[in-house]
Amino acid sequence: MFKIRLVILPCILPSPVAQIKPKIATVSKYTARNQIDLEAFFWSNGRVPAEIASFVFFGSDEGAAATAAAAAYARLAEGSDGWGNETIDGAAATVDEAVEIVGRTISGLQMMNMFGGRKVIWLKGANFLADTPQGARSEAVQQALEELVDTMANLPEETFFVLSAAEVDKRRSFFKKMGSAAEVKEFSKIDTTKPGWEGELSALTLRMAKPLGLGFDNAALDLFIHRVNESTRQISNELAKLDVYLGPERRTVTADDVELMVAVSRNSVVFEISRAIENGNSRLAVRLVNEQLEHGEQGVSIMRAAIVPTVRQRFCARLLIDTYKPDTGNYRAFDAALNRLPAEGRKLLPLKKDGTPNTYGLFNAARTVGKLTLRKARRDLQACAAADKALVSSGLDARDILHKLIVTLTTA
Repeated sequence: MFKIRLVILPCILPSPVAQIKPKIATVSKYTARNQIDLEAFFWSNGRVPAEIASFVFFGSDEGAAATAAAAAYARLAEGSDGWGNETIDGAAATVDEAVEIVGRTISGLQMMNMFGGRKVIWLKGANFLADTPQGARSEAVQQALEELVDTMANLPEETFFVLSAAEVDKRRSFFKKMGSAAEVKEFSKIDTTKPGWEGELSALTLRMAKPLGLGFDNAALDLFIHRVNESTRQISNELAKLDVYLGPERRTVTADDVELMVAVSRNSVVFEISRAIENGNSRLAVRLVNEQLEHGEQGVSIMRAAIVPTVRQRFCARLLIDTYKPDTGNYRAFDAALNRLPAEGRKLLPLKKDGTPNTYGLFNAARTVGKLTLRKARRDLQACAAADKALVSSGLDARDILHKLIVTLTTA
């Protein structure tokens, strides 16, 4: 009796395969203002555009890029049998590993689904597109990525590709070609070195908290954005912690909740020192300053990053309140009042790059000045100037100078 062995061989299509006309695309940049509604942008009316078969998500906000890629993968995989879908880990430690990962991805994209129907491949967290020795600096990796881009532009019918990465070397030719082979989306972190970042980060936090049913009071939101960094991944993690901690009964986050549940990052220590000074808590301010000095921070750096801006904002806030009496109970009313100031009053306001007032910091300072008099605020400003001069021009110990200044600032 004859035995029949059935051998199923994968069908490898030669590249390129001109079955899908590539969409001419450019790199779209996303920040906190619009990155949350990305899924609706891609699939309006609930349908995947026929001319788009490849999607690339990258940027300094790695969490946002990964979230968008996961949403894309899930949406593209809807209706498929799942057998042809694959997630490939893009983490490579060497050039050989990077080339091997790209080769495996290309083979997967060129191989038709054995059972027919839609096929989706996600190259997840690729770390070799950046300007690193094991990444885009390597000629072997560059050549492999060039082949991947060519494959992306000519995918078989019903085959879709999603790529997520952190940094990408935009100078390389593979990236320049990528815009015409795929829908490319860049996600950038909020630049916390620029004026007005607090408003953007507050808006992002509230938008991310809304699906969880969470709300913040003003003090809690201000404390939260200064404790977390600008990464959407960390914001999401901290919101998840607060969600579990509050439970279904309570949905409004207070400052005490943030104090208890949200960790203080090293970058947020500057805000914590400022807040301690505003609240008159000299013991906490001294402890935080000591910790920074023990970590190797320079006294003058602490002075100019945490103390001087706080004292200056409080002086300006007190002067504005005494002179023009803006409403300090509501940010929008406060902002509108400052925008109506005469020319001499507007000179007191810090400005953004576009020339508009940066009123967020002043609003926070205005809420804390309380019984602070203009005379005391002026003396504090003079004490800061004297301490700053002592830090850079005297041989006195920075710890002693800062401690004495903190006591002066927190004493009525």
